[in-house]
Amino acid sequence: MLKEISCPDCHWHRLVGTAEKLRLLHQVGMLRREENPDQAIIEELFQRSSRKLTCGECGRVGLRIDFPRDEEEDWGDGRVCEQCRKTIPAERLEIFPDTKICVACQQKDDDGHDDTQPDFCPRCGEIMISGTSRGGGLTRYRLRCPRCG
Repeated sequence: MLKEISCPDCHWHRLVGTAEKLRLLHQVGMLRREENPDQAIIEELFQRSSRKLTCGECGRVGLRIDFPRDEEEDWGDGRVCEQCRKTIPAERLEIFPDTKICVACQQKDDDGHDDTQPDFCPRCGEIMISGTSRGGGLTRYRLRCPRCG
């Protein structure tokens, strides 16, 4: 039975079958002795291992395990966007059959709105760091350059 594992942080996802489930269970130490365990045991242990599984992209420990969408149910709906995990409409896939992201995420990429890009110092180009402002009252956060101050 296929399952989809996905990372809640970076939206990485992958479909896994029985052989991959066994490999992941051995990797996290939840299945050691039996060569051919019962399918029900594999499914139960795999479901319980979600807190121990590691993301293949960002390294986060703790993944979601879901049933993959049924092919008949998705007919005409399109596929899932790799960035936001929303469904890509079938019309977009007709025009761009190899696309892996939806219109909204493509627009963000085209406009240069990449949330993962750090802010750089306008004077020296160093990556800015977040810090708190000094003074009484409310704590305020601001970006500052570690080199320029």
